[in-house]
Amino acid sequence: MGCAVLSILACGRVDDGPDRPLARAYDQVLTWADLREVIPAEATGADSAAMADQFIEAWMRQEAILHMAEQNQVANGMDLDAQLEDYRRSLVIFGYEQALVDQKLDTNVTAEQMEAYYTEHKANFELKEAVLRMRWFKVNEPDKRTLRKMTERFRKGEAEDLHHLEIWLAHSGVAIVDHSAGWVPVSIIRSEMGLPPGEEGTALEQVGRQVITSTNGAWFVEVLELRAQNSLSPIDMVRADIRAILLNQRKLKLIADMRASIHAQAIENKDVERLNP
Repeated sequence: MGCAVLSILACGRVDDGPDRPLARAYDQVLTWADLREVIPAEATGADSAAMADQFIEAWMRQEAILHMAEQNQVANGMDLDAQLEDYRRSLVIFGYEQALVDQKLDTNVTAEQMEAYYTEHKANFELKEAVLRMRWFKVNEPDKRTLRKMTERFRKGEAEDLHHLEIWLAHSGVAIVDHSAGWVPVSIIRSEMGLPPGEEGTALEQVGRQVITSTNGAWFVEVLELRAQNSLSPIDMVRADIRAILLNQRKLKLIADMRASIHAQAIENKDVERLNP
């Protein structure tokens, strides 16, 4: 906007003081004092001028749109003051209720409480797709004899055999993908493993150890636990959801009790009452 308009910022003139008008929009005026609140004190003259120019332009645009919106509301018979008052009341009540919740809500949810809710609302926790706890790894071993030994050791599952197998994998730089600690949706497992076409379903539909071979390598799969689609979700999967539900129920009850108590006290104190028309 340059020196002519922003001389206070860019050229150092302060003779007009903080009430110097910089822009007008209908009956609203933007002054130097208004502008100075949004311009950092440490900004250089050039930066201040650029920021001021952007702010003034944005202010004029907003005021023009606001004026049109207000005129349209008046023309349509909308009571803006009533809407603002309703909004103010809602904000005040919300702020009070939130402070009450922060102060008094009991956030301790025991395992017994979560399990009780889980048992009483099983229908709400049906699985949309199968979930697994499992481990797997993939090798690209061209030596059929070595691959056969690996397969035998893996399927036997003896501690010594698995130990030798893990040593071989470590030396070969093959990582074991371990999902044994938590449940994972089957769709994620399928995407992660990249099984050959036709093997995506059968490899993940039964508990136990399997080895799937193709021209692209061999997948060693150990399904530890499986929950089928439409069966009940493992409680470990939904504990966080149940806790959130129970806390929300407590919150709603706390607010409802507070409202009822305040209302009853106000009636008892005759602070609120019905008047005969």
